Amino acid sequence: MKMTTKRLIVAGVACAIALCADAADQKKVIGGGWGFNSATVDDFLANADAFDDVGLDGVFVWLRGRDGRGNAVGMRNIYTEDWSYEMFAPMVPKLRKMMEHRAFRYNFLVTLRSPRKRIAWTDDEAWARLGENMRVAACIARDGGCRGLQMDTEDYSQARQFVREPNDPPYDELCQMARKRGAEVFRGVFAEYPDAVVLSFWLLTMGNDKCPASSVESSVRGRHSLWPAFLNGMLDVVSPGARLVDGNEYAYRYDADRNDFYRSVCQVRNSLVRLVAPENREKYARQVQAGFGLYLDMYVNEEDSRWYFPPKDGSRTETFRRNLEQALDAADEFVWIYGEKLQFVKWKPDFRIAEGTLPERWEDRLPGLYDVIFSATDPAAFARHRRSEMEASGVWTNLVANGDCADCKAGAVPKPFESWQPGKKENHRGSFGCDTTFGEGDSTSLCSEGVPSGCFVYRQKGVKPGELYLLKCSASGGVTSASAVWKNASGQYLKMVPLYMPFGKEEGRWRQGELVVRVPTDAVELQFTLGVGLAPGEKAWYDSIGVFPLR
Repeated sequence: MKMTTKRLIVAGVACAIALCADAADQKKVIGGGWGFNSATVDDFLANADAFDDVGLDGVFVWLRGRDGRGNAVGMRNIYTEDWSYEMFAPMVPKLRKMMEHRAFRYNFLVTLRSPRKRIAWTDDEAWARLGENMRVAACIARDGGCRGLQMDTEDYSQARQFVREPNDPPYDELCQMARKRGAEVFRGVFAEYPDAVVLSFWLLTMGNDKCPASSVESSVRGRHSLWPAFLNGMLDVVSPGARLVDGNEYAYRYDADRNDFYRSVCQVRNSLVRLVAPENREKYARQVQAGFGLYLDMYVNEEDSRWYFPPKDGSRTETFRRNLEQALDAADEFVWIYGEKLQFVKWKPDFRIAEGTLPERWEDRLPGLYDVIFSATDPAAFARHRRSEMEASGVWTNLVANGDCADCKAGAVPKPFESWQPGKKENHRGSFGCDTTFGEGDSTSLCSEGVPSGCFVYRQKGVKPGELYLLKCSASGGVTSASAVWKNASGQYLKMVPLYMPFGKEEGRWRQGELVVRVPTDAVELQFTLGVGLAPGEKAWYDSIGVFPLR
């Protein structure tokens, strides 16, 4: 095995630290779509168990209430009705109840949309009403335990709210008005909910996808766009603990094979800052997050649709997986997935399917979709969930024969394990073998002494791209570093950084580790390496070694 000491030990320790991040720092997938257009909080609660199987971390929940006359109020009349907290108060305990479910831990209330009819930038009363209604929405989100507010200002009705019209004041003057209105709309939001997340389908990416940095400012001015000015008003009043997510709906067509998601983050971080007022640039750098939207219809539509992704490795679920995993890797925290034709769950019979949608689930068209979502966002929780299912079915299997090292002779490396050190054999130092006096729960384990750089190796041949495996082991003693590396059919190592296993705190002299891995394209062999970096006379042990297929 051609592996350097630095790659085996130093990188292993660094990656282990990164992988042990707090659960609150994990990337999250939020679900939305036409299927939710008619869904109430009661509907989500009635179908909560089904949603928990989807793998989502949260959903977009429409704000729904009643005025004093019993008339429905909500997002559709946010510009025209005067809201009060009492109109929506019945939602609060139900939103709290939703949080008991994994799929609803990070919900967002659906709020601001572009108006159906343009509001004059000089209309103080209309903008004050909108600001007050947004403040009420923030209070409901805060008290209901929602992570924040969701907004989508795409101009569906062609009202051209955020573009200068011929009868408007001059462009520069109008930009000042738009900035003022942005501050007015969001001042109450951040006053009531100081650590809110506002997830917008677009922030500064709107209208600027792939625009060269040198042309961003002239492009905005040439289009007479008022959106950046409005967002600068939002930045003027954003509270220090709040976060603004540029959800970048252009990512519907992004392709991981082109590294589109990484390119977009570079644009959000560097190019688009030119549109931010100098006094707001520190806030922008600190509080604006890059996010992405994925459009599920792209993966089920026919080939003649302009919204179409072809299969990769024979599967359109695989296409989605690659895009989702790169989106999550590139995003700061949130990725949202949206669909129009189908449903996330098979709703209970009394649910009224939204107009324009079918009762079929996305999983029915894209087999394995929900496992992809769940395993991408929380691999440890997914592994526990799948293990429970497989144990109940009697199919939970450790592929490592002798994983407990029970078949062991002192001084020899027991089968099926091997050992490896870099360089020529005559330069190898220390020893690999088996200890018959110390183990986890028994008296046997793998043991290495005085090896400055090297590893035990377990080879699992016959793996197939896309398969998921749970790797487990326990370690004790000196510096240890477990990882997964891959070989192709030609016997060559794939040119990719090894995946390193995070270990927990030592308990009873043992540190336990788990790692979920997905077999990459072209791999046919998994090598589970149990590495050491020891001083002369220093020892390290491994035991309870497992490779479990998550099928």
